Amino acid sequence: LHYLFYFRNNTMNLEEAYGLLNNIYVNFSKSAKSYYVYSYRPQYDTVTKRTLKKDVTSIGKIFSDTGLGEITFNSSFLNAHPGFVNLSVVRTGKNKIHIETKNTDKAASTQKSESILDARHMKIGASYFISEILKKSYSGRTLKFLLDSKKLTKIQYEQLKSILIYAIYEGVKHLGGIEYFIRDHVVPYQKNINKDTIQRIYEVLTSEFIIGFYKKKQEIINADLSQQKSSLADRRYIALDGTNIDVKSPNLNNADYGKSKSNNTTPIINFMSLIDQDTGTLMGHCTYSGHTNDISTLEGAVKQLSYFGCKNYAIVVDRGYWSIYNINVMYNINLDFVVHVKICHSTVKKFIERNIGDLAVGNGCIRIEHNNEINYGRRFDLEWAFHDLKTHKKRRKNIYLYAFYNSELAAKNKSDLENKVRELNSSYSDYLEAVNKAVADHKKKPEEPTLSDYYKELVKNGILFFNSKFNRFDLNDVKAYKYCQGGGVWIIASSMKLDCEKIFLLYRQRNEIEVMYRYFKNHVDADTLKVSSEEHFDAKLFIGLLASEFLNYVKLKINKWNETAIQKDKVQLKDNSFYMTFKDLDTLECIYHDKTIIPTTNILKRHENLFKAMGIDPIVLQNIKLKTATLNDDLGLVAN
Repeated sequence: LHYLFYFRNNTMNLEEAYGLLNNIYVNFSKSAKSYYVYSYRPQYDTVTKRTLKKDVTSIGKIFSDTGLGEITFNSSFLNAHPGFVNLSVVRTGKNKIHIETKNTDKAASTQKSESILDARHMKIGASYFISEILKKSYSGRTLKFLLDSKKLTKIQYEQLKSILIYAIYEGVKHLGGIEYFIRDHVVPYQKNINKDTIQRIYEVLTSEFIIGFYKKKQEIINADLSQQKSSLADRRYIALDGTNIDVKSPNLNNADYGKSKSNNTTPIINFMSLIDQDTGTLMGHCTYSGHTNDISTLEGAVKQLSYFGCKNYAIVVDRGYWSIYNINVMYNINLDFVVHVKICHSTVKKFIERNIGDLAVGNGCIRIEHNNEINYGRRFDLEWAFHDLKTHKKRRKNIYLYAFYNSELAAKNKSDLENKVRELNSSYSDYLEAVNKAVADHKKKPEEPTLSDYYKELVKNGILFFNSKFNRFDLNDVKAYKYCQGGGVWIIASSMKLDCEKIFLLYRQRNEIEVMYRYFKNHVDADTLKVSSEEHFDAKLFIGLLASEFLNYVKLKINKWNETAIQKDKVQLKDNSFYMTFKDLDTLECIYHDKTIIPTTNILKRHENLFKAMGIDPIVLQNIKLKTATLNDDLGLVAN
């Protein structure tokens, strides 16, 4: 009766109805096996010279195979325009509709059936898993704070979180695909998300927003450390490294030609990230021009960490950041460091030459076995001279060189050297053959090929010489042996006095940032970003990095869990792939209606292990207490 009264007192004439539905389009949904109908406001873009769809809103469905037929309006549209309950709207073609009045009693029953049809069979396993981890993570907690502090509206928060869930699952290359993803996955924002929605979220994720995000994130981390009474006692090790991505847009200032990691010839943008080596937490990131090298970015990175409020940490970097200037910077700001030393410097070469004899045979060294790799390490206590910016005087501080010898590296260096000499002799033999042919044909002799810088250096150091007796290049056995042995040495420099094994493991743990970049470029599919503006690039990069941080964090948690878990409780990603694991989790389905979840499938043992490893109670997916109680021996059929 309420519906009948409501509908009979909300009439609409046909002219007004045609005006409201002047611009509509449809999209087919495989999961719903119907066409979703959307209304929009057309707006001409003078830049692209195209008409864009603005304010896109889902208004209903068409239950047909062709997208033609009567439109069943959803409750949101009918609440806004109740007069349409009395109207029958039929889509007869593209931008063509026919509207006529219909029986009022039938309209009331249609509204009730619409509410029933809102219930959907949906996938919940992967989206629930991702959402619950995000909720507990530092990034998720930071986004929630920004919502609570009104920096994000509720709709923006739900849309951003849904986009992030999709990016973690599918990647950022085709974010527009979320429009179809949310139709059969339970995510925070259940209304339509299309390209225009994503563009509006990009406009929210400004550089100011991203800086504020990292600053607040660090405050939350510091608060947790303070509660654990570990902020002053436990040092954190933050890995810093850079990479680059290809871009395809003429509107990006930082896009420039440089040394592309993908070996493509497209413009690139360099960016640097900082992550906590232990937890995989992303502490910050910066973008640079495509021709900027790594060495010049370290000073800005550590100043950024200081601005965000990061305290009591040491920086861990690879040899791309090794320079006298960078070491001086870190000594001047009293920042502890662990850095891989470049051995091309003359002082470092002399250091290796003085100590290679002892290192190669393990004199004064400790043996370190890690991941089927054997190294012999030894610490050398030395001093570093630098200019103190506060006193404007030259000062000295302790620096510790940790030299490691790896016989496999030495053997590889020997093999590479021998192959290089063979290549040189082969090309020289071809030259001699060409000379003999020219003489026989009474032609001009070809020019003798010049040695590359690599071979010139070997000749200069007496490692390689020309054997005139046999017309070929040969190696000096003694010097070549010493050279190859030196190739087995790698050195870590640090301001901290630790044992060799500790510093070795610290540097090896730096690999976590490389793992994050692999997730970023492979699973998240962000090796190339197609965007229209600088602001949209920053936003899409930010989303991609948060997705990569999530994957790296989960992988670290799984590794730690497996270290102590019994065999049957260990977690193994399906096909060693997050994507396949998410697909496997999506075998968990439910009936979803008005934010009510009714599970239709039970979680399997491998799913339970994964949830347990991540500290997630899957109570929404399965009643664990009931399941446990059902397994008690005294329950079930009772004999008389």
